[in-house]
Amino acid sequence: MKKISALLFSLLMILALSVNTFAVAGTDDIPAETNTVYFEDGSYMVTEIMTENTARATQTKSGSKVISFYSGDDEIQWSATLRGTFSYTGSSATCTASSITYTIYDSKWKIPTATASKSGNTATGHVVAKKYFLGIATKTVERDITLTCSATGTLS
Repeated sequence: MKKISALLFSLLMILALSVNTFAVAGTDDIPAETNTVYFEDGSYMVTEIMTENTARATQTKSGSKVISFYSGDDEIQWSATLRGTFSYTGSSATCTASSITYTIYDSKWKIPTATASKSGNTATGHVVAKKYFLGIATKTVERDITLTCSATGTLS
């Protein structure tokens, strides 16, 4: 009887660990869309929309749009992330919060402007990045970022 109980307990523990791992894995961001824009000097910008895996019953959706700027040598220079939280009803959506953060990977770059706002069903960000050489700005990249939620909770 003790062997059966131990076997049953072991099977229940394996099942419990599997369910727990599945639940944790469901909270990761999921890439929804990727777009790349190339510039004349060989540099390029990659834009990704990341959607958090949230329960549909809550009728809220959070996600982010990340832009990453690369040199012509495929080295990341900087990135900016616009994050938005939305509520949706099936017939409309509203942006309830927006924020923007950035990371500089190459010290030649500075980001003097990074702002976020919200209106209706859209989170909006504005980023200005400048590359400096001997204290003089030699390149400026200015980008508006928008993250929109549909009435059914789809981010774009």
